[in-house]
Amino acid sequence: MKRSELALLLAAAMAVCGGCGMSMQKNGTVSETLARLTTPSTEPTADAPTTEPTEAPVLVRVEDPTQTPHIFFHSLIVDPALAFDGEGEDDGYNLYMTTVKEFREILQQLYDNGYVLVGLHDIAVETEDGFVPGDIYLPEGKKPVIISQDDVNYYDYMRGDGFATKLVVQDGKVLCEYEENGQTLTGAYDLVPILDEFVEEHPDFSYNGAKAVIAVTGYAGAFGYRALDMPGSPEYESDCAKAAAVAEALRNSGYEIASHSYAHINFTKSSCEKIANDTDLWVERIGNVIGGTDILIYPFGADISTKIYPESYEDTEKFDLLYDRGFRYFCHVDNLPDAWVQLNTRYVRQSRRNLDGFRLYHYPDKMRDLLSDPEKVLDDRRPLPVPEIS
Repeated sequence: MKRSELALLLAAAMAVCGGCGMSMQKNGTVSETLARLTTPSTEPTADAPTTEPTEAPVLVRVEDPTQTPHIFFHSLIVDPALAFDGEGEDDGYNLYMTTVKEFREILQQLYDNGYVLVGLHDIAVETEDGFVPGDIYLPEGKKPVIISQDDVNYYDYMRGDGFATKLVVQDGKVLCEYEENGQTLTGAYDLVPILDEFVEEHPDFSYNGAKAVIAVTGYAGAFGYRALDMPGSPEYESDCAKAAAVAEALRNSGYEIASHSYAHINFTKSSCEKIANDTDLWVERIGNVIGGTDILIYPFGADISTKIYPESYEDTEKFDLLYDRGFRYFCHVDNLPDAWVQLNTRYVRQSRRNLDGFRLYHYPDKMRDLLSDPEKVLDDRRPLPVPEIS
């Protein structure tokens, strides 16, 4: 390796460690980091002869992390035949859900287009002077993207409609339970295990192990464990232990967890009193079990303020009560192609875009910055035309 290239790599490695708040005691010295990047992963043996060191990619600082797009999903449809059976929630599923097949195609197109998963805490970090853009270093030509999933609760109304029913931990990995023909199967039946598999196959799709933001409400428990909302029930202690184990495994594998409110309330329309009561209940029933969070993902995408960028949250009662309860990152929905992040001394505010049946069918042209062929994404088992939102 040339001296100039080594110097560039050394500087990038130091910036990555600093920008992510990583401890050098945990991750080793910079020299050790460079050694891992530039030497073979195995010792030579008779069956595996000595190989030349692999040249590490040139890392480039992301110029403006506030332009990182943030896309989100709801529970993925495993079996469209059950979801679109002419009974119950067909139109809602068609509008707001994405199938497993579509999600896999979206991941592939994001990867092929040079996107890399980053965390919400990567794009902006808190300093003594407030929030500032994070230092993200990616291989040349790569671009950051954030993924989140809302309502990872597996509500009762979805049972029997071709969705997973809960998250479980097996050998440290988070998988899903799925009911089929009277049997309970365990495997990759929703976003988390599918994304884990994809990153395992394409490790360069993840920046420092980042995966996605998982948002849960509370009125039906969390992760499919109903009793979190029923203290005193026979299943309460068991469900709390299982949900806590899922949360720990998620965080250990690169996921961030967010509040999606307790009762899926509209923050734009709700009073301060209602927001305070709802938030306190989420912390009491959910946060105290699965761990606290500083991320709030608004239900319905409904921001506490109808004033979008560059207007500020400052000096608003709703913001102050959420800030006092520990929230710093706030995500709404606007579906504009131009992503934006608002940085303030006390908060980070980001827009999100939903990649669901409605957007994929009616507005494919607005996704070409993310997907090279959005028309190819649509599952041929999805009923067309996708209805309009009434």
